[in-house]
Amino acid sequence: MPTEYQQTLTGSYDRFFRDGTLYVGERADSGYANLGLFLPGTTDFPEACDNMMALLVGKFSRRQGPLLDVGCGLGGTTEYLARHFPVEGVHGINVSEYQIEQCRIRVPGAHFHVMPAEQMRFPDAMFDAIASVEAALHFKGRREFLHESLRVLKRGGEIVVADMVFRDEPKAFPKVLAGQECYPNLDSYRALWESCGFEDVVIDDITDASWRAFVACYKSKALSELLEKRIDAATFNRLLEFVRKIEELPVLCYVVVSARAPE
Repeated sequence: MPTEYQQTLTGSYDRFFRDGTLYVGERADSGYANLGLFLPGTTDFPEACDNMMALLVGKFSRRQGPLLDVGCGLGGTTEYLARHFPVEGVHGINVSEYQIEQCRIRVPGAHFHVMPAEQMRFPDAMFDAIASVEAALHFKGRREFLHESLRVLKRGGEIVVADMVFRDEPKAFPKVLAGQECYPNLDSYRALWESCGFEDVVIDDITDASWRAFVACYKSKALSELLEKRIDAATFNRLLEFVRKIEELPVLCYVVVSARAPE
């Protein structure tokens, strides 16, 4: 049974995905919902999200399964992972039944489950690899997710997580960001991973190329749509208000973390 927070979280995101009025640029039906990674020359959101996935997949030393996509959203991340891992061994979990339905349509060869990351219903040592993109900031909390991840990973199994880390409690988007675990610095965040039993923890700070670059690209796309008269001034102002809230979040850093379960 989902918690009250999970019901609020899924309701908010499901409405966002169904409505689509806050999308700008070429995001369309890519199946992605994360901020992405804006490398030099990146001009659109799906490409940025592919860049993010390429970074994550490149962290895995082996391309075998089974693999688990935690917080799989609309399936864009799982679809990318299924190009690099045997699709029959790819699993995705999410607490939204609507989003899981979309995932099953997008990646019919993979396996999807309505399941919280903090209480997985998988047996011990089931997966060789775990990936998660921009979902851990919604878990209550990260420690439970990491303990569960360690439990369901095989010995020496690998995990790669893209995570937005906050230094203070966000005031914006309370339905999806309330009750954050806040960290004063990256050392304290690293200590969380190590205290949960993970080894070889590597943290890459990609704040400028992800969160900050997303904000800049979003503003640019919104302005282009206004100048091309694809949106009116009221819609433009609504889009700017949305991205302003993202820009003003008390983000310590946006990170990609790779780690390994003990042998």
